[in-house]
Amino acid sequence: MGLFRISSLAMGTWAMLLFVFYVSLGAAAGDDNDLDRKSLCGDVSSIELRNNVTRDLYSIERELKILSLENELVDDNEELDQFPLILHTFLSSNYAEAESSLQSLIPFVSEYSTNGSTNSEDYIPEAMVDFCKRTVMLSERALVLIRQLIRCSRDVNSTSYPQKPFPDSSSNSPGKGTPKCSVDGTKCQYSKCAKGNKLPVCAVGFATGVTGGANGRYYVVTRSDDSNPKNPAPGTLRHAVDFGGKSKGGVWIVFKNSMEIKLKEKLWINSHTTIDGRGANITIWHRGLALARVENIILHNFEIVSTGQSDTVHVFDGTHRVWIDHLTSRDAYLGLVTVLQGSTDITISNCFLSNHNFNMLLGASDQDTVDQILRVTVYRNWFESSNQRMPHCRWGYCHVVNNYYRDWNYYAIGGRVHAKILSELNVFEPGKRLEVTPWHDLFTSDLTPTIESSQDLLLKGATFHQFLAYGTLSSPESEYPSYRLPTRPANTSTGLVINCSGVLFGEKRKRCISTP
Repeated sequence: MGLFRISSLAMGTWAMLLFVFYVSLGAAAGDDNDLDRKSLCGDVSSIELRNNVTRDLYSIERELKILSLENELVDDNEELDQFPLILHTFLSSNYAEAESSLQSLIPFVSEYSTNGSTNSEDYIPEAMVDFCKRTVMLSERALVLIRQLIRCSRDVNSTSYPQKPFPDSSSNSPGKGTPKCSVDGTKCQYSKCAKGNKLPVCAVGFATGVTGGANGRYYVVTRSDDSNPKNPAPGTLRHAVDFGGKSKGGVWIVFKNSMEIKLKEKLWINSHTTIDGRGANITIWHRGLALARVENIILHNFEIVSTGQSDTVHVFDGTHRVWIDHLTSRDAYLGLVTVLQGSTDITISNCFLSNHNFNMLLGASDQDTVDQILRVTVYRNWFESSNQRMPHCRWGYCHVVNNYYRDWNYYAIGGRVHAKILSELNVFEPGKRLEVTPWHDLFTSDLTPTIESSQDLLLKGATFHQFLAYGTLSSPESEYPSYRLPTRPANTSTGLVINCSGVLFGEKRKRCISTP
């Protein structure tokens, strides 16, 4: 049996080496103009390698939990409990530690995968033996790829992930003759220094550096109709968005006057687009906005409501660098703002968000391991009378700061599958449900996320159960030096959030500006 195991492991190793060779060929074929990216140490291939490791280790973790629930494990299986910790270590970019732990665990699992146990009198459930066989195969494959990632990290002299730095915010400076902006996170957007396409100077959080359509042409929307979505009429919002997709530098969309726009179909936003509702009272009805495989978007100062079966704003499929600011969003069956399927570097700020059930989903599926790159700032929003997901985060890093929560039903903040959620300086004012997270006395759903509360203000008996199985979190500033986010103490932020969240127009705009 021992000889058979060695033969199986050897065959598995050759299979893994062929797999790595295949991935390297795919990376090389993807970019003929950049020789550096033909190696496995290019950005794209490193991301793919990391995602493949995560997928394999998570498959082990998921099946291990199922076996545990079905009582198909032997009592002495403390070593198997190390797999979730190894995945957490890997996701924290501690590749060498993950490699060492995984390498030391494989021989133990191999014993079960071949003869059940060194003691033939011990009964090993067949389901556990089958699990261990699959675990050996997945672990060996992951080990090969982790070692490749370690070599890649040494080549680029960095183990951080993702590799992309924040753009220099000075590139969005107001320009000559324009007063310098005081970036306060909330009111800067309505100051003279941020007028027109100078708005990006006020962007904060993970969307720092976004420019939207600032380098493109202005387009003034003059019509509220959407009578022919396939061939939109000039002057409509849909025509403006289409125009941006064909215009060099994108488009900066503004509105001639206040209007209600009743969309007949979902509105697909192109890269390098700004929809700027300042100076008017804009409401979009019936259908939501979709952002798929695009980048560099600003959605600012308008209302989007009653979108039926769709989200109000759906960000997915690798979209990145998006700033969603001063939106009013409510009444959508599937939820309001969602960010998923490999999208990242998003800031959702100064919004009023209220929905009967789902509110904000950041990562849609436990199986979407690509969402490990997700980075979202949730900042100074008013979450009002929603059931759950404010937000709910999977896999990535969610910085939840200076928000105001009132009257949630099931939970306010939740997470799954190794998500990292830092709740900081928020105000929680409960209704009937006092606990902020999904925690209850019999909670066993998923203990792998890290949900940490820092300087939050808990009113009227609210409680916050922290999920700290793997320790506490570092701040975004410590990992990303260019990250900027002006904050206030929780006990002084409520008035600002209430007066300034959502669309600002007319008297509400004046009230916000005058709020200290």
